[in-house]
Amino acid sequence: MENTSNPSKGKFNLTLISIVSFIGAVISAFQTRQFFETRAGVAGFQSFCNIGQTFDCTAIEMSPYAELMGIPLSVVAIAGYLTIFGLSFFAIGRKDSRKFLLAFSAVAVLFSAAYLAIMIGVIGKLCVLCLAVDAVNVALLIFALSLPKDAAVSGKPMDMGLIAGVGVSASVLAFLFAMGLNPQAEMKKSDMTDLVESVMNAPVKAIDIPADASVIGNPNAKITIVKFSDYECPACRIGANGIHPLFKRYQNEVKFVFINFPLDSACNSAIKHKMHEFACEAAAVAICAQEQGKFLEAYEILFENQPKFKTGKITELLTSIPGLDMEKLKACTTQPSTSDRIKRDVELGLKIPIQSTPTFFINGKRVEGGLPTNLWMQVIDQMLKQ
Repeated sequence: MENTSNPSKGKFNLTLISIVSFIGAVISAFQTRQFFETRAGVAGFQSFCNIGQTFDCTAIEMSPYAELMGIPLSVVAIAGYLTIFGLSFFAIGRKDSRKFLLAFSAVAVLFSAAYLAIMIGVIGKLCVLCLAVDAVNVALLIFALSLPKDAAVSGKPMDMGLIAGVGVSASVLAFLFAMGLNPQAEMKKSDMTDLVESVMNAPVKAIDIPADASVIGNPNAKITIVKFSDYECPACRIGANGIHPLFKRYQNEVKFVFINFPLDSACNSAIKHKMHEFACEAAAVAICAQEQGKFLEAYEILFENQPKFKTGKITELLTSIPGLDMEKLKACTTQPSTSDRIKRDVELGLKIPIQSTPTFFINGKRVEGGLPTNLWMQVIDQMLKQ
């Protein structure tokens, strides 16, 4: 019988498979870094792939569907792509290489379809990086289907031992590489457990939350996190980064309340000298943005732009917020009612008393300085079970 296989076409398609699988591994590595940085609270307020209302990588990374038994799904993807990458080299001149590469690629496409359904139907957001992975998986399937069916008729078979060896090696490499991307890799698990237990065992302090306080989340949520903060305080910015991803995961379960505690004598009677000279003005700007329904946007911009604070110029930092009336905002910042509200917030903090910023209270339990995002998640999840 005439051999109709095309060795050159087979090698070309295997080369394409190796290239595309490597690209998939690189994208998944970037996803893994984003996952760890988001869960550690060091990713910042905006991911480059948070675009409009539809694309929100932070919401995907904070979702329970982004992990499997505590391991990011992107690490599993890295292992899968490295497996395909390795097999594409061993497949040259071997029997049955097409069916194995086809099987791996088909599984990847099925996974993409299932996860796309979860993003659309459950999370309600899309991830640009996830869609890039989907494109890689479809390309791998197309190239695998294009491999000659009768290639390497007389070659060695693709035995299961070889496939298992490549798979195990790829998984180990993926795990070790991923651990290097985790900014918390050097933190002992026992230390993180102790931090969570210290919060859970803390005494409860009743907080008289003002009716007009700035709130994000469900007003009737089971859990309330109150934050006393200063917009010019560097530690407050770190604390804000830590809780910001929680907005995406606990939209219905947690209410976040923000109370001003500027560390400056201009509006805080406990401070006897100039400390954070722009903090009082920034607090007024945030309050006035809240009155126009733009608190979250202002909150993010103010913390992101701390180094740009200048007297009388802080309102200008908010010009990029759609629908914000700048003239109304500027007028509001000079109103006595605005400064009265700041002083009232400060008096509440002094009564507690607040000793440093940021200080959080989660259902009345004090947390000074805040926690990494993943530890906040552990505390919240334990409280939700109680």
